[in-house]
Amino acid sequence: MQLPVAITEVRPGTIAIVAADSQTTSPAITKTFTDAVQRTLLRTPFLPLPDRNHSLYVAKVEVSQTQRGVVRSGNDRSDRPGMAAGLGGLSLTLPSGKDQLRGLIVTRLKVTVSLRRDNHVVWTGQATTVRAGGTRTGDPSVVAAALSDALLTWFPRQLPGPLSVP
Repeated sequence: MQLPVAITEVRPGTIAIVAADSQTTSPAITKTFTDAVQRTLLRTPFLPLPDRNHSLYVAKVEVSQTQRGVVRSGNDRSDRPGMAAGLGGLSLTLPSGKDQLRGLIVTRLKVTVSLRRDNHVVWTGQATTVRAGGTRTGDPSVVAAALSDALLTWFPRQLPGPLSVP
């Protein structure tokens, strides 16, 4: 649920990106998402700084991933040759029989931006996606970029609610 945020004008300035403490998300995944948020913010009028003690804003990045069942998935690597059969001018790609069961991963990214001087929250947003693990589209760096881009496209405008990213 989207928490109400007091309407405060968010002016361009410096921003430090920090990871929220998490007992369930690995440090590698957390770093992947904080790096994606930083890259996305570089395309805005906000300048990411490495030191949170000198920035105007602090962006806290929270990531959660939960497996919710399994999905049958073929190999989505387009760089590998498939089996093909040709009949004259007709070519068919035949299934290779390499379908696998993969975990269906629900990933949620929440970013909360606050003023460094008093921790007053000025913006918050949340985006969620569901992807098959172990696939190109389910790779953590791809998911991080997709969620970060979708979410921070709104920043500093307030979101109408949580985003769902295909």
